[in-house]
Amino acid sequence: MIRKKRNILIFIICGLILIPASFLGYIYYKITLDAATRIERGAIDRIIASESPVFYDDGVTPIGVFFEKTHRKYIQYKDIPKVFIKALIAAEDKNFLAHRGFDLKATLRAFVANIKAGKVVQGGSTITQQTAKNIFRREKKSYKAKLKELIQAFLLERKYTKEEIIEMYANQFFVNGYGKGLSIASQYFFDKETKDLDLVESAFIAGSVKGPNRYNPFIKKTENEKDEAIQLARLRKDYVLSKMLEMNFITKNQYLEAKEKDIQFKEGEITYRLNVVLDYIREQLESGYLSTILQEQGVDNIATSGIIIYTSINKDIQEAALRNLRTHLPVMDVKLNGYNVKQIVDTHQELLKKGPMKPKDDLPFLSQITHIEADGKNGYLTVAWDNGSGIINYEGLKTMGEAWFKWKMGDWADFDRKHVRMFLKNFHVGDLIPVKLLSCPKDNCETKLTLTEIPELNGGVVVLQKGMIKAMVGGFFNRFFNRSVDAKRQLGSIFKPIVYSAALQLKWNSLDPLQNIRNIFQFENTFYQPRPDHTPQSQKVSMAWAGIKSENLATVWLLYHLTDHLNMSEFRQVTSLVGLDIKEEEPYQAYKNRIRDQFGVVVNKETLMETAFEESKKLIESDIIFGGYDKILNNLHRMYFDIDANKFNFETPEEQQILRFSYKRLRELNLKMKEKLHNINQLLEQYKQNKAPNTIERLSHFLFNFYLNEVNDKREEIIYVEQAESPSSTILIPITPELLVKRTTPLASGEIWLDGLITSGIMDLLQENMKKRYRQLVTYNRYDYEVLSRVRDFRTLVNLSYVAYFSKKIGISTKLDPVLSFPLGPNAISIIEAALAYQTIMTGQVYPLNPEGGLKDAPIITKIVDREGETLWEYKPEPKKVLSSRVSGLVTDILRNVMELGTGRKAKGAIRVFDIPIPIFGKTGTANRFTNSSFVGFIPGCNKETGQLDLHEGYVIASYVGYDDNRPMKSKHSAIYGASGALPIWIDTSNAIVKTHKYKEHLQLADLVFNPLPSPLSKDRDLRTVPVSPLTGLPIKLSNRAIDSPAQPRILADVEERGDSWVYKRHFDPIIED
Repeated sequence: MIRKKRNILIFIICGLILIPASFLGYIYYKITLDAATRIERGAIDRIIASESPVFYDDGVTPIGVFFEKTHRKYIQYKDIPKVFIKALIAAEDKNFLAHRGFDLKATLRAFVANIKAGKVVQGGSTITQQTAKNIFRREKKSYKAKLKELIQAFLLERKYTKEEIIEMYANQFFVNGYGKGLSIASQYFFDKETKDLDLVESAFIAGSVKGPNRYNPFIKKTENEKDEAIQLARLRKDYVLSKMLEMNFITKNQYLEAKEKDIQFKEGEITYRLNVVLDYIREQLESGYLSTILQEQGVDNIATSGIIIYTSINKDIQEAALRNLRTHLPVMDVKLNGYNVKQIVDTHQELLKKGPMKPKDDLPFLSQITHIEADGKNGYLTVAWDNGSGIINYEGLKTMGEAWFKWKMGDWADFDRKHVRMFLKNFHVGDLIPVKLLSCPKDNCETKLTLTEIPELNGGVVVLQKGMIKAMVGGFFNRFFNRSVDAKRQLGSIFKPIVYSAALQLKWNSLDPLQNIRNIFQFENTFYQPRPDHTPQSQKVSMAWAGIKSENLATVWLLYHLTDHLNMSEFRQVTSLVGLDIKEEEPYQAYKNRIRDQFGVVVNKETLMETAFEESKKLIESDIIFGGYDKILNNLHRMYFDIDANKFNFETPEEQQILRFSYKRLRELNLKMKEKLHNINQLLEQYKQNKAPNTIERLSHFLFNFYLNEVNDKREEIIYVEQAESPSSTILIPITPELLVKRTTPLASGEIWLDGLITSGIMDLLQENMKKRYRQLVTYNRYDYEVLSRVRDFRTLVNLSYVAYFSKKIGISTKLDPVLSFPLGPNAISIIEAALAYQTIMTGQVYPLNPEGGLKDAPIITKIVDREGETLWEYKPEPKKVLSSRVSGLVTDILRNVMELGTGRKAKGAIRVFDIPIPIFGKTGTANRFTNSSFVGFIPGCNKETGQLDLHEGYVIASYVGYDDNRPMKSKHSAIYGASGALPIWIDTSNAIVKTHKYKEHLQLADLVFNPLPSPLSKDRDLRTVPVSPLTGLPIKLSNRAIDSPAQPRILADVEERGDSWVYKRHFDPIIED
C-alpha cells in the first residue's frame, strides 16, 4: 500500500515536471522554427532598414516615406565609441556582458510588479530582448509575448556575439520620424560625427533610447516645454552617469565633471524634409496617444516596425492649396516691395535649383538672363540654365509687371504692353531670376516661361472635413516651418463669431440691438476704448448686423454685457464653469484672496458705490419710459460711474464727447446748477419787487450756463452746461434776464437738463436709488457672492473667462488672454485652431483624435497597418456635440451674410459647381497695422445619400498671409488686408475642392439649382427669416410688411410673431464640462 502511494506520488511529480517541460519544449521548438529565417543576418539587416510609407486618402498614392533608406547611416561595432557602449550598458542592461539573453532577477522583479498592477507594466527587458522585439514578429503585450521574447533573446545570444548584438541595437533605436540609430542621434542632437561624442553626449543618447521625444527640445512648441525637456534630459544624463560610476566605467572625477556640464544641444540637418504634412504626421505618430496605442500592440520601436500609414490628406486639394499660395504670394509681395532681382537671389539662392523641377512641385527655378529686348510693346527676356533655355514674353512678364506697376503707381494702375520697357529696366544681362514653366517646347518651338518672385511674404492654408485634415500648407516652400500649425498670428475679426456664439448660448438674440458708438469700458482700474475700422452707419445695430458689417464697437459692447440677460442662478452656473465660483469647503477668506489677488477684482467702498449706480440705472428705467423720455434712456445706458480724463488721449471731438457721460461729472454739474438756480430765483424775485438795474447784471452772471432748446414738437428744454463752448451749447439759445422775466413760470430744477443728457429730476431719482442700493450692499461681506455677482469687474471677468473657456471647447488650444479687445483678435493663434473653431460653428460638433483627450491635434492619420497587413489602429470619428443646431444655424447665417453683404462680398458668386454658385460662409480678419491678413470660412459638401449640399459634409478652409517677423503689409500705395490677401487664396482653394471628382460625383444638379442648401440652416424649424433694415440690421416692423421687397436684407433669427411685433426667444445652454 505504501509502495503504491509512493508510485502515485512519483507519477504526479513527474507529470508536474514533464507536462510543463514538454509544453515549454514545444513552445521553444515553435519559436525556434518561426525564428529560423528571421534570425539570419540578411533578414535582420532588412528589418533595420525598414521604411514606413505614408499615403494620401486614396490609399494608393504615396505622400512620402519615413525612415527612408537614403537617409540611413549604418555604423559598425568598431566605430561605436566605447564610452557610448558603457553608457548604454549602464543605462539599459548592467548585466549584459554576463547573461545569456535575459536577466532572471530583472524578469522576476517585473513579473511581481505586473501581478500587483494586474497588467503588463514592466518589461525587465535586456538589450538583447529589446533587439529581439524589433527583429521578430510583434505581438500585443502579454505574458505569452514575454515568454516568446525571452526565448528569442536566448536564440539571438546563441547565434551572435555580444558585439554584434550591440551593433544591431545601436542601428535600430528610434530617434525621430526621419531617422534611427546612433549615427542619426549624434548628428541630430549635437551636429557631430559619432566618433566625436563625449561622455555627456553619450550618456544622454544612451539614456534617451526608449523615449527620445520626452527629452527632445527641438520638437517642443513653447519655450516652457523646451526648458522642461532640457531639464528632463539633464536629469536623465545624470542618472546614466551615476550608473556608470557604480559600474566603475568612469572615475569619480569624470562623474563630477560630467555631472556639472549642461547638454549642449545643437540641431543638425539629418534629412531633406519633404513637406510640413509629413512633419505633422510624424508629430502625431510620436504623440503620447498614438505611441501608447502602438506600444500596446507590441510596437515599441516604430523605426523598425515597417508600419504603413494612411492619411486623410487629399492629393488634389493639397496640391491646389499649395499652388494657390505659391501663385498669390509673389504678386502680393511685389505689390508691397517692388521687384528687386538682387535681393531675391541673395535671400533664396540656396533654396532654388538652376533648372526646372518636377512640374507638380510648382516651384520656381533660377535662370540667367542672356538677352533683353526692350522694344516697345513686344519686349521680352531670353534666359538659359544648365541644360536649357527659354523666353519670357509679354504673357510671361504680365503678372509680375502688373504687381510692380501697382507698387510704383498705385492700386488703380493697369499694366499693359506700353509699360513693358519701363519694367524691363529692372533687369540686366547676367542676372539670375526665378521663373516657372509656362509651356514646354513642341516642334522645336522655344520653351515659354513666366517670370515670378520668391516672396518674403508668407502664409499658410488648412482644409478640414469632418474634423480631418484634407490639406495643409505651411508656407511658400512648404517645409522646415509649418505656419499653419506653429505660427501664432493675430487673426483680427476672425474672433467675432466666437463672441456671437457665446452670446447666443447666454440668452442673447441675434436681433438684439447693440450700442455701436464710441465707448470707454472699465475693467480692474484700466480703461479700454475700442476704435472702429470704418465709420459706423448707425448708433445701434443688431448682433447679426454687427457680425455682417464687422462692427468693432458693437461687438466689444456685447462682450462687456455678455451675461446681462442671465438670472442669478444662470450667472452662478457660468461662474462655476469658468472656475470663479466659491469651491466646495473653500473658506471665505481663501475665496476672497483668490478673487482679489489672483484675478484682480477689488471690492471697496468705491466699488460698492459703482455697483449701486449700475443697479439704480436699471431700477429707474421704468420711470423714464413712462415719462416719455426715450432720449434720457439712451443717455442713461451710456453713463459711466466715473472717467479719469487724464488716462486718455482723446484725438477727436467724438472721443471727447465720451467724457460728458460721467456720472460724477453730472452729479457735480447738478449741484452747481441747483446752487445757481437758487440765486437766480432769489434775484428774479428781487427784480420783480424793485426793478433794480444791477439785478439784471447779476442775473446775467448766473444765467451764463443756461440755454434754451426748442425741440421739434414745440416743447422747450432748459439746458445747463458746464462751459459756454460745450458741444451741446452750439445750437442753443442763451437764456437772458429779459427772456427769463417774460416767462410765466419759474425755472424748476427737476426739469432742467444737465448738459442736454439727463434732467436734474432723473438725476436726483438716480442718486436716491443709489443710496438705498448702497445701504443694502454694505450689509454683506464684500466678497460674498451676493455682492460679487453684482460687481461690474467681477461680471466682466466672468464674461471674458467664458469666451476663453468657450474658445477652448470649440478647438482653440492656445491659452487666451481674457481681455476686452478679445473680439478684435489680440490673441495670437494658429490658423488650424481657427479652422477647428469654425468647424465647430459649422457643425456644432468637435472631432477629437483621442476621445478621452482634448482638441489639440486635428486627426490626419486614418489608419496604421503593420508589415503583415494587420491593422494596428484606425481612426473612428466620435464627434461630440458642443453647440446646439440653433446656435450653429444663427452664426452660420451671419457668416453667409458676411459673404453677401459684408467684408467677404468679393467672393460672392465666386465658388461655382457646374457654373452654378454655391452658398459660402466666412469671416475676414485684418490685424492691427496690417500685420496679418486672414480668412476662415466654409463651403457645404455633398451628402451622398441625398445628393444635396450639406454643411455637415462641408469643408472648412482657413488661410493667412503675413511676414514672419510681423511687420506691416503696407507700402506707399498698397496695403494687404483680409479681403485682398487671404481671401483670394481661400477662393481659389475652395474652387479646387468643388472641382474634384469626389465632390461632384453624387451631386444632384436639380437640387443644386432649386434647393442649394436644405440643411442645417433650415433644420431648426423654430428659426425664422426676418427682413431687416439695411442700415441697422434691426427688424422691420410687421406692420410695415407692405414695403418689404426681395432686395431687403434678411437675417435668420429665433423669433415668433405676436400681433404686430416680433418676440425674441432666449435660451440658456452654455457648453458644460465633460
